[in-house]
Amino acid sequence: MIIRLCSAVRDPVPVDPVNDWVDYLGAFSGIIGAVLAALAIFLALHQSASARRDLIQERRLEFELRLLAEIRDQMSTTGLAHLSGYVGALVPNPSDETDLPLLRASIGVKAGPQGQAAKKALVGGEREGSSEVQSRLLSQAAQEVDDAIQRRLESR
Repeated sequence: MIIRLCSAVRDPVPVDPVNDWVDYLGAFSGIIGAVLAALAIFLALHQSASARRDLIQERRLEFELRLLAEIRDQMSTTGLAHLSGYVGALVPNPSDETDLPLLRASIGVKAGPQGQAAKKALVGGEREGSSEVQSRLLSQAAQEVDDAIQRRLESR
């Protein structure tokens, strides 16, 4: 009898799949979740790139302010001597004369036409090596350094 019950094979009962509103809600929420996850990844990548750019800009600004402070300190000690390394490191583009054109022309490092003209106007017809001319050049160059520091501090 036991064998007979087990061996009786019945046809499976046919079931029609029915999709009700819960199935549609689950599928819709899955799609919305995937879209939100993709959006979150995109925003995270964008913020990461922005933070990286800001960090690079902040490091460059700190580097330039340190160099300008060193230039100013060196100017108070040696005048216009021994500044070429600092100025050379500070100015990456010799054709851009927004920073220290007179100082660059005075020490002969990455000088441009604007700096040469300012130096020529300041020296005039006097001998360039005279102490009075050197004092004027040093004073104007110190003012340029102070202005460059102030510009960077205001750009923060």
